[in-house]
Amino acid sequence: MKLRIVTGLVMGTLMSVIMSGFITLVNTGFDAGFAGRWLYAWAVAWVVAVPLAVLVGPVARRWAEALTRA
Repeated sequence: MKLRIVTGLVMGTLMSVIMSGFITLVNTGFDAGFAGRWLYAWAVAWVVAVPLAVLVGPVARRWAEALTRA
């Protein structure tokens, strides 16, 4: 259980910071206010991403294992 939570925390954090940065850049461009917009977007995304990664991660792993066995 501890590994599942830590994995979800790491995965959710990395995915949310990368995706929120990329989407913020695409939608609003890179200017003086970029860092603030990115930080806000990341905070919102992180709150959603970490619990989802903890809950959905094991399901995704089972699906991936099933797909690679076929």
